[in-house]
Amino acid sequence: MTDDSSDTQIGSSPADQPQDVDYVALKPGQTIGRYEILAVLGQGGFGITYRARDVQLDREVAIKEYLPSALAVRQDGETVLPRSTRMADDFGWGRDRFVTEGRTLASLHRVPAIVQVFDFLEANGTAYIVMELLSGETLEDRIKKNGKLTPEEVDRILWPLLDGLEQVHSAGFLHRDIKPANILLDAAGNPTLIDFGASRAAMVGRTAAMTAIFTPGYAAAEQMTSAKQGPWSDIYGLAATIYHAIMGKAPPNAFDRMLDDSYEPLTKFAPVGFSPGLLAGVDAGLAVAARDRPQSIAGWRPVLGMTSAPEAGATVVMGKDTVAPAARVSVLGAPTVAEPSPDRVSEEPKKKTGLWVALAAVLVLALGGGGYYAMATRGPDPETVRAKAAAEAAEEAKRKAQADANKAQAEAEKLRAEKAQQEAKARAEQEAKDKAEAQRKMEEDALRRAEAAFAEKKRAEDEARQKAEAEEAARRKAAEEARKAAEFAAGNFDHFGKTLNLIVIKDRPGDIRLQGADSVDDPDLHKLAVNALAEQARNVRCRQTDRLTDGTPLYRCLITKRTAKEPLADAPDSDRDDLALTLIKTGLLLASCDAPRSYSEAEDDARGRKLYLWGRVNVPEYKRRCTR
Repeated sequence: MTDDSSDTQIGSSPADQPQDVDYVALKPGQTIGRYEILAVLGQGGFGITYRARDVQLDREVAIKEYLPSALAVRQDGETVLPRSTRMADDFGWGRDRFVTEGRTLASLHRVPAIVQVFDFLEANGTAYIVMELLSGETLEDRIKKNGKLTPEEVDRILWPLLDGLEQVHSAGFLHRDIKPANILLDAAGNPTLIDFGASRAAMVGRTAAMTAIFTPGYAAAEQMTSAKQGPWSDIYGLAATIYHAIMGKAPPNAFDRMLDDSYEPLTKFAPVGFSPGLLAGVDAGLAVAARDRPQSIAGWRPVLGMTSAPEAGATVVMGKDTVAPAARVSVLGAPTVAEPSPDRVSEEPKKKTGLWVALAAVLVLALGGGGYYAMATRGPDPETVRAKAAAEAAEEAKRKAQADANKAQAEAEKLRAEKAQQEAKARAEQEAKDKAEAQRKMEEDALRRAEAAFAEKKRAEDEARQKAEAEEAARRKAAEEARKAAEFAAGNFDHFGKTLNLIVIKDRPGDIRLQGADSVDDPDLHKLAVNALAEQARNVRCRQTDRLTDGTPLYRCLITKRTAKEPLADAPDSDRDDLALTLIKTGLLLASCDAPRSYSEAEDDARGRKLYLWGRVNVPEYKRRCTR
């Protein structure tokens, strides 16, 4: 899998700009330092790339913005912030890596076949890399349009990429995603490697959801695991890309090859026009195990430059560089190297040997013959002594001057080193201060947002509490008003309504519904109840106690006892019977499901004595009414 990074769009012409742009991107006209945003070239999970104009140099550039969508969001159309305080550390760490690698790329001036980085800067809470804006088509598009590349076309692509990658690796940087889609070709077929993984590589090993940075078919096996990556990883990607250019298709996926290697070497196909060394070199670069691949570009060149493929069983060492890098060799064939003449080789030692023999003979004659005689018969020559002394003094002065110069140079070097150390310390302290200030600002912003969220939550809670209190006050007021508005009805009993829980009081229109009793619509019971209550004059006093859901008022009615004395209307409530309870006790009425316990006990007693109602209602039907 791979991140559909926006950098691939650097190679698009302005006419090819994508139409669907995420609202999180900066808008045309906004500025980043001295750069004015013109349009969005592309965007992916790790960042956004813009076409912009350098207002000072009046040239168009491409700007890549560090904005990993899984960790950060844009606020107010400009500032980039972590999605949460939990993600702030990962976001800040990735931004520092992005800036460091941007600084490294910017230090590489005019590296062959590598997209040039002009500048890097920090703004809007994030970081940006400014690159040259290129045009052309990708190698992938070229292969799709024209098919396999010719040896001449491969030769034009391979060697500049090797030169550029070697310098990139020397700077301690990896590309990590070399593939045909990331190689831009101009009209003459010259390559430029784009889409360096600064924003994506910044998150490798840091956030689990964002560490898969590779393209199947071009990614080495170690990129799919936690194994160490290095120049050998980029070598695999470039070898897979050259394989695709020669064969017209990508090699098998390295992950599949780890399980069952179906790769067929290029040396087996031997495409016409390509040197055997190139084919063997591509095969070597596509070794599944990292240790079996060349470990550096310098170690890969000798294999690619071989004029013939290694013999079967030959051992090719591709570890550390122990030989000088081979010169650039065309993939079309090997260059001829002039070999030294055997005669010339033998003459050189002979000449040197003769010279040393002659010098030795002269020395022997001088010391063993006349020379000894001359020195023995003559004293020291004064001029010679003075010249020797002067020479020795001059030599001593020279040695002293050289020692003084060396001391001065050492002191100067020491001063320069101390100055450089102080400057580096000052830069580090300033960077730490800037970073601490940025961290403090970010924490203050997060604190302000948290305080605002807390204040908003408290305000919402206060409003909810006030609303609940108002509703409770309204309910109590309504209950009090209902209590005050409770109806009292008094008078002589007249007759029941349509059912036994509806009674009618003389001189009062309308039925009164008893509370705590269920309707019983039985003509015989109805007649029995009327007769029972009409045997003696009764006075009824009813008070509203509740309402049904449809608004119908419910009443609790008291009725004078049979032993009450006239006037019946003056009998106090303490001398009256509960009408519903009386009807239940005499087996003329059913208690409702939520009736008081005394109603239920009276009903149980009436049922046990099998009074009127219980001879007509069977037990199963009664039990289905409600659960006791």
